[in-house]
Amino acid sequence: MPHTSVAVASQRCKDRQGRFGSPASRGCPAALQDDDPCHLLPRPLGRLADEERLERDVLRLALRRIAASVLVAIVALSVAAPAALADQRECAVISGVYVCWVVKDSEPPIVSNPTDGGAGSPVCSFRGVEHACHDAAFGWFDNSTGCYYTPLTPQPAYDPALWEGHPAGQGAIYQFMCTLSNGTGGGWKWRAASAQPVTVTPNQLAQQALATLTLPKPVPPSSPSGTKLPDGRPFTMVRVPTWFWTNPSSYQMKSARASAGPVWAQVTVTPVALTFTPGDGGKTVSCAGPGILWTPQAGQWTHAPGGCDYAYSQSSFGSSGGQLTATYGIVWRATWVGSGGTGGSFPDMTTNATSRFAVAEAQAVIVK
Repeated sequence: MPHTSVAVASQRCKDRQGRFGSPASRGCPAALQDDDPCHLLPRPLGRLADEERLERDVLRLALRRIAASVLVAIVALSVAAPAALADQRECAVISGVYVCWVVKDSEPPIVSNPTDGGAGSPVCSFRGVEHACHDAAFGWFDNSTGCYYTPLTPQPAYDPALWEGHPAGQGAIYQFMCTLSNGTGGGWKWRAASAQPVTVTPNQLAQQALATLTLPKPVPPSSPSGTKLPDGRPFTMVRVPTWFWTNPSSYQMKSARASAGPVWAQVTVTPVALTFTPGDGGKTVSCAGPGILWTPQAGQWTHAPGGCDYAYSQSSFGSSGGQLTATYGIVWRATWVGSGGTGGSFPDMTTNATSRFAVAEAQAVIVK
């Protein structure tokens, strides 16, 4: 609907029945309509005692229409108001409190709602009432106090009382405007930081959720052959398939969720491969799944199901301690979905663990 200023409404009602009076004397319809600006105007102080309920309803309606057609703010006179607004106030006594409201022509303010993740739902509220998260005149809304805050520019000279005992350079003085049960109140106040919320996206929340997960490392077998050499070293043998595996409990899907207001993200991390770097200079091999524990019943020359095995071409004789260091790895794949139909993936991650064992010549071992 067209945006009607209070000044225009004032002139219209004056033309009907002179200075402000009762609704009938101002020429307003008997049933007050939201679109009729006449009922938004104040009454003389002497008439407020018997029409206090109507005035309270009028003020509540005016506050609800801040983001629609008229920017209205009622400021308690007991708190210093900015000098720039001094010639734009109209005053009345409401519930025994003498208050003023600031009136100025305005287009509907552009509301910034940086934490709604594109979902279009308001995320700023106080005591169950939703508010625009940002107002061009009064700054950012703080959900914990129900007030808008904007830093004073320039800042006043440092005063310990005004800074509430905080040292100079810490925090700043903000002009605030608060929504109260009987109107609004405002003034100056020290704050450690702006009430402006940090913009967050589903992707950022997905990263936060991912950071909360502890991905297990593989748990290698104590000995690839299931036994040890006479000198106590775990071992495998040259040229036979050496199976590699990890404890199945370390090869499980993980998930985590993070949210900020209506913005959310769910991360799922899935193990997709088990890798084995033999430690003899050979290339890393991999297989899908956690591998399978080798047992003598499987036979020496049997390949592992799923391809989780590697054949050493020479013994570890001459290596440090006569053993090699093999590296086991679990490859993890992370995907995420989030609010607003968002989603994506992250680069694969690998958790690693090492195992030392000997590679013995076949003729040196009677039974594997």
